[in-house]
Amino acid sequence: MKNKFIIFLITIVLSISCNKQEPKFAIIETEKEFNFGAIAISDTINHIFKIKNISKKTLKITQVGTSCGCTAAIINDSIADCGEIAILKVRFVADKNKIGKINNSIVIEANTNPPYTVFYLKGSVTN
Repeated sequence: MKNKFIIFLITIVLSISCNKQEPKFAIIETEKEFNFGAIAISDTINHIFKIKNISKKTLKITQVGTSCGCTAAIINDSIADCGEIAILKVRFVADKNKIGKINNSIVIEANTNPPYTVFYLKGSVTN
């Protein structure tokens, strides 16, 4: 009887541990907006967005895009495990065609829910 009870307990423990499901999506924590204030034509703004993976699922960034040619963005590493940080480096170069209020966006696609995260560079360009 004692052996049957021990086998029963082991079976329950094993079935519970085998039923743990891996999360479907990675979860990130990040600032999504940077306001650079007022700059002059031909000034350059560099900013780093830190994207922290706060889930047990590995973060996989598949694409990075920007809203215009005056903004460039690169990611240091497209994969970040739990607790790691991916660095999104952004550069904005003001030119004479971009005078006034600026609201540029950078979009990353990843295995998050929703799959797209939008970052914003805001400010103004003066003569």
